Amino acid sequence: MDKDFRTYFASKPGLIHLNNAGLSPCNIKAEAIVHHWVERLRREGAFCSSAYLEAVEDARHDLAQFLDAETGSIAFFSGTSHAVSQLSFPIELQAGQEVLMWEQEYGSHLFPWQEACRRSGAQLILAESATDLGTPVERLLSRVTDRTRVIAVSWVQFQTGALTELQPLVELKKQRDLWIVVDGIQAIGVRPFSFRASGIDALVGGSHKWMTSPVGTGYLCIQPERARLLKPHNVGAATYDTGDDPTLRDAPLKPDALRFESGSRPVLEILALGTSARLIQTLGPARLLQKSLELSQALADGLKDLGYQVARPNGPTLTTPIVNVTAGPRTALKDLDAMSRALVKYKISFARRGPGLRLSPHAHNNRDDIHETLRVFAGKVRSGL
Repeated sequence: MDKDFRTYFASKPGLIHLNNAGLSPCNIKAEAIVHHWVERLRREGAFCSSAYLEAVEDARHDLAQFLDAETGSIAFFSGTSHAVSQLSFPIELQAGQEVLMWEQEYGSHLFPWQEACRRSGAQLILAESATDLGTPVERLLSRVTDRTRVIAVSWVQFQTGALTELQPLVELKKQRDLWIVVDGIQAIGVRPFSFRASGIDALVGGSHKWMTSPVGTGYLCIQPERARLLKPHNVGAATYDTGDDPTLRDAPLKPDALRFESGSRPVLEILALGTSARLIQTLGPARLLQKSLELSQALADGLKDLGYQVARPNGPTLTTPIVNVTAGPRTALKDLDAMSRALVKYKISFARRGPGLRLSPHAHNNRDDIHETLRVFAGKVRSGL
């Protein structure tokens, strides 16, 4: 397994990639498809228009298969926040209604809902997290009222990897008219997922984290019956069935998620994402999760042995491959600044998030990456440097 996924990466020597929850290195399959289409567009221009549009639909199909969803459930955008906005505004919140979220949601998910509430007079309700920014679903459910219209949560939170159990939210949805919207960007690509089986209304995500694809693509996956209820927030030629003919001014909206794609799309990034989805599907997300958790657990245990404090939002055993670490009273690196300087010096990527530094191994990492990182936290020079 270690070799299988790692062979699809060609990183610059000497770099250790432990910020996969922020920006993963791009896999070589995704890189190759971008080069292929840049070359075709350079050489052929408009003569390959039909071919690249067909390739985009192939990528839509590949992502849909990966998510276990209908192809028409997928809409592409230039980022995850765009996908969220295509829900937060078209749902048409009313004054007095409530949108329920965790108080620690990332801005790309939080701000579109916050603005939609401001414009409509609805109220944004932020549930408080537990220890280590944990997200026990009971805390969320305790804030539900008769006015709750939307529950919008990240499946995995970006700071410490806190995991929200989705099934209780879906069970609640069976009893009342509300929307369950999930930001999956910190999970999809490393955690197995079935949109059909999930029962949620909509999933949003992006390309550049666990999907190991280039920056620049977000997507919305929405239940077909829910898509038909919404009028697109952005409108353009591609919104309508006959958008190429501006004289047909009463053309109907497209019947599925494609109504949300108003015009030109980030084609190269979409093609790369479809390629990455196909690669990860072939290798098996469950196997990738197992490997990434093994590496993350080894990292967390090693840091603990060195005296560092590791957040445990989901309990003593890691269930998501995100490790958030802070210094201890007798650690070699005394504070976050010293930890950051050491990781930068020895070319180990990370992010400063929440209480400490976030390290997020993926299945393309290996035991050597973890060993070398622990040497740095121990105050030693990385081997070979």
